Amino acid sequence: MSFEELTENHRPPSAELFLDTSIHCSKLKGPLFLQRIDSVFRLFPWKSTSTYTKVEFGNVVLAQAEYYLRKLNEFGSLAKTKDFIGNVLQHKLHPLKVTWSFNLLDQYGEGDEERTERARLYLQRMMKLGVDFVEKLCDRPLADGTECYWAARGVHKRHDGRLVWQAPVCKRDRKRCRLDEFFVDNRDVFVRIKHAIDALPECEKSSQLQAFSEVIAQALEDPGVLLDYRSGCKRLADAIIAVDSQGRRIKTLHWQGRLGGS
Repeated sequence: MSFEELTENHRPPSAELFLDTSIHCSKLKGPLFLQRIDSVFRLFPWKSTSTYTKVEFGNVVLAQAEYYLRKLNEFGSLAKTKDFIGNVLQHKLHPLKVTWSFNLLDQYGEGDEERTERARLYLQRMMKLGVDFVEKLCDRPLADGTECYWAARGVHKRHDGRLVWQAPVCKRDRKRCRLDEFFVDNRDVFVRIKHAIDALPECEKSSQLQAFSEVIAQALEDPGVLLDYRSGCKRLADAIIAVDSQGRRIKTLHWQGRLGGS
C-alpha cells in the first residue's frame, strides 16, 4: 500500500512494523516525509528493524555528516561550505553529498558565524549518536540474523578525537559475521526472491534487482562470496534486511514510499 492510499481507517495485517534503512534516513528529512512516516507509525504499537540497517545508515547519513564537518572546519563558514557543495563539487560524482546538504545543513541563527557554530554542533551530536540513531526509533531487540560486525562497531573515534564513519572493508579471509550462515539458514527465501526477480519482464528489472539475482546465484554455489563486502554483502543489502524481518515473523515491512506485507 502506498502512502497516498493510507488513511486512519487502514487496518494493518499485524501490530508489528519492520523498518527499512530508507525510513531511518527519512526521519532526518523535512516535514513532508516526517508527516507521512508518522502517519504510518501511529498504526503500529511495535516497531523493529535489522541491525544491518545501521551499516546502510552509516554509509548514507553519517558519511555525509562527517564530510560536512570537515568542510565546516576547512572553510570556517556554513555559507562557504554550502557554496562549495552547490557550485564547486561535481554533483554527478557526489549525489549524496548534494542531496543530504539540504537535510543536514540547516541555516539557523543570525549571521554566518552563529549558523556555522549551530551546524557544527548539530553534526557533532549526530556523529556522537552514530548508528544508535537507528535504535532510537525501534523497540528492542533488533533482528540480528547476520551479527554484522560493522553494525556493532559504529562510529570510530580517532587518536586526534575526530569521530569518523568508515564503510565496511570486510573480506572472506577474515570472517567477522555470520552472513554466509544466515544465507544458508534462509536459502529458500533467497531462492524465492531470485525466482521472483527472474520472472519479471526485462523492462521491469532495475540494476539493483539484477544485482540481487546475480549475487544470490553466486551465493547458492558458495555462500562465502557474501563475506566480501563490495562484491557480495553490499550488493545484496536491501534483500538481507527484508529476509532478516522474516526471522521475526514480521508481517509488515515499511520502506520509503510503500508498505509491504510478507
